[in-house]
Amino acid sequence: MRKVVRFWALSVLPLIALGPWVVGQEEELERPAPPALDDFEGDKNKDGIPDGWYNARDVVLVSEGGKVGPHCLKFEVRKPGRPARLSRAFGIDGRKTEAVIIGAWIRLDQIQAGERLGEDPGIMIDFLGEGLRALRRGTLGPWGRTPSGRWTRVSKRIPVPPGTRDAIMSVGLLGATGILEVDGLTVELVPVGGTESTNLVNNGDFELGDPAPFAWNLENGAQRSFPGFQSDSAIELPRSGARALTGLAVAIESFGQLNVSVRVRAQGLRGAGGAAGNLFFVDSNGRPVGGAGGGANLFRWAGSFDWRVARATVPVPAGASRAVLQFEKSDSNGLLRVDDVVVTAAPDPKLGAWTPYHVEDDTTGWPAVTPSQSIDAKSALDASFLLDGPAGKHGFVTVRDGRLAFSKGGRARFFGVYLLPPSAYLESEEADALATRLARSGINLVRLADLDTALGPDRSLYDDTRDDTKVFDTIALARLDHLIAALKSRGIYVALELQSARRFRADDGVTNPYALPPGGGPAAEFDPAIGKLTLQSAKALLEHVNPETGLALRDDPVLAWVTLAGETSLFDQIERPETLPAEYSASLRALAAKSKVGGIRRIWQELGEVHWREMANSLRKDKLRVPIAGVSHWRRDPEFSAQQAATGFDLIDDRLYWSPPPWAAPERRSLLWSQDGALLSGATHKRRSDRPYVASQWCLQTRGGWALPYEAADQMLAVDIAVSDDWDALVRRGIFLHPQPWGSAAAGIGGGEDLFQLPEVVNGMPQIYSLWPHAASILLRGERTTDSHSGQATRSPLRHRANHAVAGWDPSRGRLVIETPFTQGFAGWPGGEAAAFEHLVFETDQPYAVLVASSVGTAPIATSKRLLVTAVARVEPTGFRWVDESKVDVAEPGTPPLLQEPIRAKVLWRRKGSVKAYPLDNNGTRGAAVPLVEKEEGVELAINGSNANFHWELVEE
Repeated sequence: MRKVVRFWALSVLPLIALGPWVVGQEEELERPAPPALDDFEGDKNKDGIPDGWYNARDVVLVSEGGKVGPHCLKFEVRKPGRPARLSRAFGIDGRKTEAVIIGAWIRLDQIQAGERLGEDPGIMIDFLGEGLRALRRGTLGPWGRTPSGRWTRVSKRIPVPPGTRDAIMSVGLLGATGILEVDGLTVELVPVGGTESTNLVNNGDFELGDPAPFAWNLENGAQRSFPGFQSDSAIELPRSGARALTGLAVAIESFGQLNVSVRVRAQGLRGAGGAAGNLFFVDSNGRPVGGAGGGANLFRWAGSFDWRVARATVPVPAGASRAVLQFEKSDSNGLLRVDDVVVTAAPDPKLGAWTPYHVEDDTTGWPAVTPSQSIDAKSALDASFLLDGPAGKHGFVTVRDGRLAFSKGGRARFFGVYLLPPSAYLESEEADALATRLARSGINLVRLADLDTALGPDRSLYDDTRDDTKVFDTIALARLDHLIAALKSRGIYVALELQSARRFRADDGVTNPYALPPGGGPAAEFDPAIGKLTLQSAKALLEHVNPETGLALRDDPVLAWVTLAGETSLFDQIERPETLPAEYSASLRALAAKSKVGGIRRIWQELGEVHWREMANSLRKDKLRVPIAGVSHWRRDPEFSAQQAATGFDLIDDRLYWSPPPWAAPERRSLLWSQDGALLSGATHKRRSDRPYVASQWCLQTRGGWALPYEAADQMLAVDIAVSDDWDALVRRGIFLHPQPWGSAAAGIGGGEDLFQLPEVVNGMPQIYSLWPHAASILLRGERTTDSHSGQATRSPLRHRANHAVAGWDPSRGRLVIETPFTQGFAGWPGGEAAAFEHLVFETDQPYAVLVASSVGTAPIATSKRLLVTAVARVEPTGFRWVDESKVDVAEPGTPPLLQEPIRAKVLWRRKGSVKAYPLDNNGTRGAAVPLVEKEEGVELAINGSNANFHWELVEE
């Protein structure tokens, strides 16, 4: 996610000197057309800038060495932070154009990232509407990891917002250093409506890639190569184990056979089959169907030969829902190139006809989501009674019997949210509003991480004007102080991560700082210079006295725990060995030679343990009293997990990014269908009985989508798992600056400053935050027993469940029944079956829904006089589209407003007497009372989907 946010100033700089044709946005003015092909050969006025381009910074037009002609652009910068770029403006009518395909040849040398996040080489295109209002931003890149020294073709399809009238494209280093050469830039406008295809493979010619091929997964060295067969691109499998695979674009259960055609070229393959092509069949859950492992052997290749076509016909086995095509090389010698992949239905290809980039849900009749400005105090949506403020009133958070507890007594459990950078540096009024909203949502912890992300003045922990990272930004620090004070006063704790995305600078005393990834990457665990800077900054932050609380953070019981670093590990070299520059690789080899443990991963484990344990001990000597965790990471390597749980750390800080099964049917890509225990199996790798476990950042991996369709149900299961498995904290990713107000758009599609399409931004996901009062009720109240004397519910100790069973969850049906004394209902696929409890009955004929009720106040449902009822199904932006029927890649992120799927349901409250029902808007404000149906057992609320609201309040008066 860190590469998505780009240098903020660049969003306005290209608007300078556009020329008179855009002023006023008058429809009758003719706009320049985009270049179909720009080989940078034209320079009629001999000013050294290619015709049609402007705003040149640190770029020259060189006369030799180009890819498609003698001339090409050459950007060269040695000082980081310089906005080296070249811009071009042209007209695009979003009413006629649904997407633009931008391509270019690029060559890089000595590329290093700049001082700020997002300062990497690439192409940006800003889409502008009436009045030059920014609507959305598209990007190619960043290209920092693109192989150096050779020409590489990049190409990407970027959706165009319907309101677009103009576009500004900028290419360059954009703050990075090194050399970037660009040639053969192409811009293709894709008309609205799409084109039907019978090829069931996306990007079968591999022309779309940035530089990895769109819609394909590459493993073990497989790569996009140039040229292909009479084209720019192909796929190359250069070594043993290299493979490329893709899922077919549509479901295949209705086809009798599939025809497969591929063009291949081989060099030096040994044996009877040095490379192969296979088709794998899976059922709706993504499990193999048919022969050995569900696979059908299509092709075997050996020897050397020029481009030729291979064809095969394969029967579709009974029970198969989807299919995966794979090319794999088993020979360690030679190479295989693949191009022009075509799979069609047989015998009639038209049976599989579909329209790429135009798969969408039928949202006819879906009402618009009402944005939520705030949550009304004392409304049924106000769950702040679950918090016990101010934070810290029960003493410091500590560890007791392997769980988080308060020093003055009582179990400490947290339902939290993570702030995406730079959301911790809000203006005072905004910080107060956020703190109030979170408290009223039942959130009792905020995770402060990525505070050191370099995003410019007032938006990062470190002073942006300096050439080092040794001094804090005074304005940002003051804003952070105020946020912490505001959270504390409302009963919200904070968890602090110390080392995250810090960009080291020239005067830090770090070797080759600009070659390091954010946070120092693997070098952070063994470079003494980085270690010294990290410890100095940590102590300075923890010892800083907050003028609004009168306490240093280390002395303030608002602090729940401290995590030393986030996603910074030597183990990251497994996937990205190039992240460690040559100087550091040499130092690491020298340290490894001195180690007495065997195996490189054990050496990494040892180095990390020693480094972070020394830092933890130093902080304890400085009187830090709260629990300390080592590195918070998504990694599951056994050695890394052992390092997290090593002696010297008080708790395990985990990150759970659940990845839906990629080949399953779209409606089965939910946690509720997970046969392996979903989050439970992920947590099992890290859990230890002797220390607390916190999932301090969790969400689903959306592969570019703003959210997945069934995340409302997934959230409720995650909370149930956290209670059943006795976790100490569950922290949701994440809150961003936009959209504002909450629920007005998905992040990045609101326009104006809301340009950054980040996934899993909660304030753009009403299907998530609308359920927070219920989720908080489940997690913060925990399991309860009834006191036989008072009849009141009291907290009982939770115990780790070795069998990982979650009561009420049936993964074979995708159904979760929720039953606690305070919250009841169901989530997922009800299957037409009612959920009946002693005091409540829930019914719906929806295929998918979340229908849940919680008591408002401290009394359980059995005696409560107020209930909050919430009904949520799918939510998506207007005009949202997928690339194909597998619903993995997003074709069009949509526009505001968000739309909500109507729900038809019934909720029976077994309560006699005078009961009234009120619809609530997303602020919690009551509407006019709605009639209830009197039943023999009680009263029934009928939800017919006609109102654009998620919530109802039932009140016994």
